[in-house]
Amino acid sequence: MIIDSHVHAGEYYRHFTAAFADQMMATTGMPPEALSVPETKLITEMDTAGVDRAFLLAFDVRRVEGFSVPNEFVAELCARHPDRFTGFASVDAGTPSAAARLRHAITELGLRGLKTAPCYLRMSPADRRWYDVYETAGELGIPVLVHTGYTPAKNADGRFFSPLLLEPVARDFPDLKIILAHLGTPWTAPCVELLARHPNLYADLSIFGSYRPPAAVAGALAHARERGVLDRVLWGTDFPFATMTDSMDRMARLAKDTEPWPDGSDPLTPDEFRAVMGGTAARLAG
Repeated sequence: MIIDSHVHAGEYYRHFTAAFADQMMATTGMPPEALSVPETKLITEMDTAGVDRAFLLAFDVRRVEGFSVPNEFVAELCARHPDRFTGFASVDAGTPSAAARLRHAITELGLRGLKTAPCYLRMSPADRRWYDVYETAGELGIPVLVHTGYTPAKNADGRFFSPLLLEPVARDFPDLKIILAHLGTPWTAPCVELLARHPNLYADLSIFGSYRPPAAVAGALAHARERGVLDRVLWGTDFPFATMTDSMDRMARLAKDTEPWPDGSDPLTPDEFRAVMGGTAARLAG
């Protein structure tokens, strides 16, 4: 099973502001309107790329950016396509009753994970206001996907980009499964070391795996293999910021071609490829 572990829901004309779309799409070479992910476009992209299932993300940044991709919207998409989507709720710990909203999204709407965007909300992922949310996620047994790394959003706070900010959270919630988005780009090596220190941490390859040179991606995967954490790395695209088809082709090359790999490192084995491309995500999502 191939699972894209990082896919954005939402439509440009319904959910995102023009300013945000301009900022986010400028680095991709695509127009702002390409941020839109209508249902038919998403299913077609998955079918073309051979992707069986996607982690579909809500996105609550209304307090800072003035918009959100609501949990209810994602839940409706998942209900229409239960065999294709695993829905992730999103809440903002800077607003009242965030933990209660998460509980409602999981127990009433049927979502099965949590997506947080701390730097977009101008707060650290280790801010104590998140702790009620983390406790609730742990009680519900769901994984938490946390944005880490750079973003071109102008309202985001760069002080909160680093994945190393999650270290106290990993220590305080050792049973909570936390996925560090984007392999912490550009802090990819520290991100791998963080996974090595904390067995409850995972990371996805979204954006990093799609835009960095193949040798850089192979080097990061080789580092993860050396540190014994490759089985906690998930393939993801950050669609629509990157296409599933191109990313699938790049990953297939890393399972066959020795050229991008560092000296002494081999391409992904069939077992490693299956785990990265969906096995680990399936295990996390139950």
